[in-house]
Amino acid sequence: MYRFWNISLMICFSVSVMFVGSEDTSELPPPKNLNFIWETPFRISLTWEKPEDLDSDCKVNYTVHVHKSQDCSFKEGTITKSFKVSHLGLKVSVSNENGLCISVSTYSETCGYSRPTNIILPPPQVRLVTDRSYEYSHSRMKCTWKPGDEVQDLSFYYWLPVSESIIKCIPDETIKTGGCVIHDEQLKDIMEIYYLFNGTRNGIPVNNTFEGERSAQCVKLNKPQLSIHRVGQDLHFETHGSDLDEFSNECYDYQYTYSKCNQNFNKIIKTKYIVQYDPACKYRASVKVLFSTDCGSGGSDPSDEVEYGEDSDPNLPALLAIILIPLIVSCGLVVSLVLLRRHKDIIFPKIPTPTIFFKDLLNNNNNNVINTEDQRSPTNVIMPLPIEDIAECRLSLLPDTPVELSTNNLLPEPK
Repeated sequence: MYRFWNISLMICFSVSVMFVGSEDTSELPPPKNLNFIWETPFRISLTWEKPEDLDSDCKVNYTVHVHKSQDCSFKEGTITKSFKVSHLGLKVSVSNENGLCISVSTYSETCGYSRPTNIILPPPQVRLVTDRSYEYSHSRMKCTWKPGDEVQDLSFYYWLPVSESIIKCIPDETIKTGGCVIHDEQLKDIMEIYYLFNGTRNGIPVNNTFEGERSAQCVKLNKPQLSIHRVGQDLHFETHGSDLDEFSNECYDYQYTYSKCNQNFNKIIKTKYIVQYDPACKYRASVKVLFSTDCGSGGSDPSDEVEYGEDSDPNLPALLAIILIPLIVSCGLVVSLVLLRRHKDIIFPKIPTPTIFFKDLLNNNNNNVINTEDQRSPTNVIMPLPIEDIAECRLSLLPDTPVELSTNNLLPEPK
């Protein structure tokens, strides 16, 4: 029991000594006499001296951290740039929009590291412009802003580190609030761009510097056009754009927003979109081109809405059949009755009245009360009367001759 306790104490003591020793060996002296100077409104030059009391076998380097605010803590998103150098100075392209904190520390792979030496720079006291925005498209960067209060003689410049020159941009009078369009063939490939605003406020010259995003981070595309056409049982949604040739096809995503029978859908794909067609539904769709996050950021405005098909009730055919079939039958019956009444004489002709011969025949056939023997007696037999022969007479007149009567076919006189 006591032996186990002694062993535990020895292990704890050894571990504590090891950590204390390592902490002592990892601590290096920080750099000395850290200074800075602004070479340009966009570039700061840093210098420092090698720390004292270094081991001759300890080869040191230096790490430089540039914070985009006056907060020197290593929080996520607070560091804009980091460098590792072996010499005693560094030139850094920065902007002083929100103040700066620059940290320099000694570093060695074998000897450890030191605490940082910091320089804190306050932001400018006057903000000349607000609400800045940037839009890039085909070697053109559209910059817009709102001037601050009581600012006079406001000028706008931009600086590309690759060209090492400050260029003044002529304001665009078509932009109401304030703006300028930069035309430069290098904009597409640059990684850094800086902006400078000069002005006068209350009679004091003031300048503000800003670090802009690279062009691929603020891509602005023209509004596309959407077309919908049917292929078999499918609907094809296709996007047509006038400026989709500057970057590779992999940099464009297409966000289709459409409704089907009042149900809304949203889909982001790389190519055209195909859906199964429902003839009972009306489709309304629009498309927006997005610049892929793999290439940068940005996009276009939504296209005009396109419609296809018409909404219809799936039970409408049965409902129409229930309503129309009885209606058609009723109408047909009414028409038939009207036609039957109007043309009844043709459809049902009257039976003609029998002639005298047929009346006598019917009367003779119906006179069954007469005795058969009486019918056979000579007195009751109806003898047919002789038919009187009509003689043909012809008269002819001759001039200056006496009229003669000629008869033909006269009966001879009885002798």
